[in-house]
Amino acid sequence: MKTIIILGSNGEIGNFLSENLSDTYTVLKANRNTKDQNYINFSDRDSISHFIKNNINENIYGIINCYGVQKPIGDFTNTDFDDWEENIMINFQNYSFFIHNVLNQNLPNLKKVINFSGGGVISPRKGFSSYAISKISLYKLTEILAEECRSDKIDFNIIAPGAIKSKMTEEIIKQGSDLGDEYLSALEVHSKGGDNKENILKLCRLLLSSKSDGVTGKLISAQWDNIQESDLDLLKNDNDLFNLRRIDKKFFIKKKDIK
Repeated sequence: MKTIIILGSNGEIGNFLSENLSDTYTVLKANRNTKDQNYINFSDRDSISHFIKNNINENIYGIINCYGVQKPIGDFTNTDFDDWEENIMINFQNYSFFIHNVLNQNLPNLKKVINFSGGGVISPRKGFSSYAISKISLYKLTEILAEECRSDKIDFNIIAPGAIKSKMTEEIIKQGSDLGDEYLSALEVHSKGGDNKENILKLCRLLLSSKSDGVTGKLISAQWDNIQESDLDLLKNDNDLFNLRRIDKKFFIKKKDIK
């Protein structure tokens, strides 16, 4: 079986994917809680380098990056800037360090890289500036690497997973009602279980499969977009579909302006 790495395999999404993709792939579960050579901590570049040395080889077919931290939560001016900066370092800069080192090994069988975005990427999210900015940066890196790695036939995509019951929703609840709608939404997700993780799994299976070869640089919602095999040719041939673009009424216009 082909080997895939799941970064952040101890999180809600990472653990779910690790368990359910193991029927199709050899899954290397990487996280900061493991005690073996699969240990990786994205706040520590020495840890990242050690993981790469021990685990990155020509057998790697795919990488799924589920790793991410959400804190600090609160208005930008009221957050500790060191904490704010650390979030971006962990979620974006050190992942960039990781993928930079991986790509420079010129792995012949690496064909699929999947990242996860988060709330605040496609619309402003009050109280989560560092998390949103780190994920926006991760989206743009994904889009750029998709272009730079086309000749190597490595597909880079990023998934918006939806509202999933997780440690992140618990953090929001602990922050309290001052967060307003974010707090109420987190309470609802926590009580009802949130969006369907099966939709995330289905999309990951499709993006990992050879059927999606050439679908790259896309931001796809696991809950809204319902991508089918019949949609793949359209995604391959439209460089603007499922990407963030400026509405300028020349190249891109609002739906209500279309007659």
